[in-house]
Amino acid sequence: MKTGHALSVLCCWMLFLAATGGGLWGCGRKSEEQAAVTIIIDSAPEQGASVLMSGYEYEATPVTIPNVMPGVYEVILRLERYRRTIEKITVTDESSQTFVIDMAPVTGTLTILSTPPGAPVYLNDEHIGETPVLRRTLQVGEYTYNVRHPDYYPEEKTFVMEDNFNMEFSHTLRPMEAELSVFSRPSSASVWLNNILQVEKTPAKFVLRPGQYLVSVHISGHLQVDELVELKANKPETVQLTLPRGNVPQGMALVPAGEFIMGTNDRAPDERPARKVNLKAFYIDRFEVTNQAFKEVYSSHKYTMGQDNYPAVGVSWTQALNYCESLGKRLPTEAEWEKAARGADGRVYPWGESFSPAVANTKEAGIGRATRVGNYFASASPYGCMDMAGNAYEWTADWYEAYPGNTDVTKDYGQIFRVLRGGSYLSEKFDVRCAARHFDRIDAKRADYGFRCAMTARE
Repeated sequence: MKTGHALSVLCCWMLFLAATGGGLWGCGRKSEEQAAVTIIIDSAPEQGASVLMSGYEYEATPVTIPNVMPGVYEVILRLERYRRTIEKITVTDESSQTFVIDMAPVTGTLTILSTPPGAPVYLNDEHIGETPVLRRTLQVGEYTYNVRHPDYYPEEKTFVMEDNFNMEFSHTLRPMEAELSVFSRPSSASVWLNNILQVEKTPAKFVLRPGQYLVSVHISGHLQVDELVELKANKPETVQLTLPRGNVPQGMALVPAGEFIMGTNDRAPDERPARKVNLKAFYIDRFEVTNQAFKEVYSSHKYTMGQDNYPAVGVSWTQALNYCESLGKRLPTEAEWEKAARGADGRVYPWGESFSPAVANTKEAGIGRATRVGNYFASASPYGCMDMAGNAYEWTADWYEAYPGNTDVTKDYGQIFRVLRGGSYLSEKFDVRCAARHFDRIDAKRADYGFRCAMTARE
């Protein structure tokens, strides 16, 4: 029985070998056809990603993996600042194979704006364009950028870009200072910048923020001369002024003796009738009295820092009168004020017949507050007086009474109210005409009430 069983097993084994093509030799040949291979897995655009394949975790890319049987495999890559990547690779029977797997970066967008625009931008010291830089795609991470306009101080910012963030930064660039040189003939003249007296005398040099400046120079025995200058960032500018001889007090204008047309016939009733008025020569301030000047007399006067050369407002008639008298001056009469504003030709506005919101600080200009005196230099009166339309109402010396020949009767006429002229930043164009009249109590201190002074000219 044992012998028969052994013969039976041997016969089955021989049949199996015959069916499989040759016993052990045939098995070896099959193994050779399916031999393991070596593969390399790499990542792009950066290396160093961790690799997970067939449940095994390998070193960072590029990684060499030996003894891999041909077939399809799922590879998972992980790398900071990149999205987790899953990709299937097909390993063939080629002895050595390389697989480069692209990884998508985690990104957000960056927008950089500046005032003024056109400023070069450097991101991590690489020039990426000029402002506005709009929605530039960046990989997550920390960055530093600089905005480097040649005429402005640079701006720098460090930020961290996060996944899917739309980051926006806006910069108002601070302009570099400009150099202003002021020369005069004769020299050693006093210098005012926007009506603020400077310590330096001509020839003088100033380092100033860009902007518009009214440069005024004066020396005893000569007339004051002004020039409006526009300073640009980081650009030098030179002003050369020749002062003619004369004896007009500094900061004042001479209004010569003679006739002018006062009042109107076809506007407000209290402006009637239009008539010729003959005045003696007088001086009048070219600018409204400023906060800085008013505080020298009224030490309790308060105003916003940086507004030294804005008109002093909230001033009563009595305060205005006392201020002028403290300087040996006086308030102008109504007639003097109107002639200084209007000239001898009966014009509607100090600058002419037509109104424009661009030439005076009125309600139409939309500013809604006083501006520095002399800001509207180009719209001066025929005698060189500024802001005689708008900015601040100006007290005059006179009572509010009917003009000679005006038969209208009103309870407001008489020695009750004092007259103000010129309108203010709250006034519409009708009320800033040279002939327009306004009136109030002598103790009124409205927020837009100011003044200027006058003097009788020497014969």
